[in-house]
Amino acid sequence: MPALRAGLTAGSIGAVAGVLVNLPLESPSDAFFNSAPVMAGSLLAGLGSGLLWHVLGGSPRRPVFFAASLAAVFMLVCAAAAAGESQLARSVSYIVPLAAIVLGLTGVLTVLFLRARWTASWRLTLLTAIVAVGLGIGLAGHGDQETGRLELPPRAALGAFPAVYPS
Repeated sequence: MPALRAGLTAGSIGAVAGVLVNLPLESPSDAFFNSAPVMAGSLLAGLGSGLLWHVLGGSPRRPVFFAASLAAVFMLVCAAAAAGESQLARSVSYIVPLAAIVLGLTGVLTVLFLRARWTASWRLTLLTAIVAVGLGIGLAGHGDQETGRLELPPRAALGAFPAVYPS
C-alpha cells in the first residue's frame, strides 16, 4: 500500500526531527518525556497519516479532510498537554512544539510523497524507520534534569582556566 509506506517514511523523518528538537527542550519529566516516546508517537503519526490518506480514497475533498483530521489531532494533543499542565509543569511548552513539528512534517511529507507519485520501497521505509528507532532509543537517556548529587565538574573543565598567582 503506497500510502502506508509514504506515511511511515514521513513519520520516520518527523521522528528524527522531533528527537533532535527534543534534546534542548526542558522536559517535564525525563522518565516519561524523552526521545523514545517522541519517536514512537512520530512513527504512529506516520502510520496513521498513511492509513488516513488511504481510507479517504479518491474523494476530491480528501486533502481537506486529511488536513482537518491532522488539525483535530493536533488540537487534541494540545488539550491533553494543557490538562497535564496541572500535574506536570512545562507540559505545554514541551509537547506542543514537538506535536507541531511531528504532525506538520508527517502530514506535509505524506501528501508530497504521494502527489509526486514517489512511493518509497519497503527497504527505504524500513531504513528510515530503523534510523528513527535507533535515534529515539539511543538518545532516550539524554535528559535535562539534575541528578540530585552534588559533584564537581569534570577534571578537564577545571583545567580550562589557569589559575593566576600574584608574583
